[in-house]
Amino acid sequence: MNEESDSPAEDLTIKVLIVDDEIEIRKSISRFLVFHPAFQDVQVIHASGFQEAMEAVTQHRPLVVLQDINLPDGNGLQFIKHMKRAHPMIQFIVITGASDLDRVMDAVAYGAVDYIRKPMDLDALRQVVQEAIHRCQRWADLFRDEYWAEHEP
Repeated sequence: MNEESDSPAEDLTIKVLIVDDEIEIRKSISRFLVFHPAFQDVQVIHASGFQEAMEAVTQHRPLVVLQDINLPDGNGLQFIKHMKRAHPMIQFIVITGASDLDRVMDAVAYGAVDYIRKPMDLDALRQVVQEAIHRCQRWADLFRDEYWAEHEP
């Protein structure tokens, strides 16, 4: 078997879900990710609220979620808490205003891996999203290696 067929997980597109009720925030993050060379294998999905985000996770299975805390139809912290129980591999990055830093600590306690403050520093955004994607890839490598170790002929 050649090396290309041994590693199908490396060919998978990373899906990033942006959950924010502000359309301009979703658009600016999306544009940044779509046009930045570091994210050429990333597919961006949008949700404007709690319910839409739940449906997007079920339908698209993103590995990274950029999550606003304040949503019009639900609490972003509860979304993180619920989703981390159901999907522990999702890498949550909280999008927050400066006044929400106490709530960011709650989000980290619920499983968020990092946060970005509004207004966003694009270099910081690039860095935290890249780190989340690399973390996902390391987990995929670990599971793939574990699988092959158990299923060797």
